[in-house]
Amino acid sequence: MTEKKNGTTEFNPPPLYPETFKLFGIEFAPRFIPLERRMQTVATLWWLLSLLLGGLVTSILMAVLFFWTRFWYVPVAYLTWMVYDLDTCNRGGRTGWIVDFVRGWRIWKHYRNFFPVKLIKTAELDRNQNYLLGSHPHGVLCSGAFACFATDGAGFSTLFPGIAPHLL
Repeated sequence: MTEKKNGTTEFNPPPLYPETFKLFGIEFAPRFIPLERRMQTVATLWWLLSLLLGGLVTSILMAVLFFWTRFWYVPVAYLTWMVYDLDTCNRGGRTGWIVDFVRGWRIWKHYRNFFPVKLIKTAELDRNQNYLLGSHPHGVLCSGAFACFATDGAGFSTLFPGIAPHLL
């Protein structure tokens, strides 16, 4: 508590985390942030970098493998798979154990908790029907929709068993 000149007191709560520090004019995050918050930041950074740089890095890697190494068959196999897989989006998307495995990664729970995102069930949905769900406001990168429908971080498969979501 601090007392002002006019006789009133003002409550100054302690900072949530210890003081930040500056190095070369750049203000860095506090050193003693809980591990859970660090994991949330790493998960969000993983998602953002894979979204922004995934295609570019993969293209450069395939070009390097094809032109400058003896592993030319890796990009050829990848290109063959891409041509074979072109129509997957018209057949309902990918399904199977690998999709469930990636959707269930623990990193997506940390990603969900960074924002935080909640998925609230307001009605029972028949698993034999198709549904079109909207997410608004979605923002530029659609983080909430990604956390709820593209991953199982928000518990979609628990809330709506038997329904397979696909984020468009």
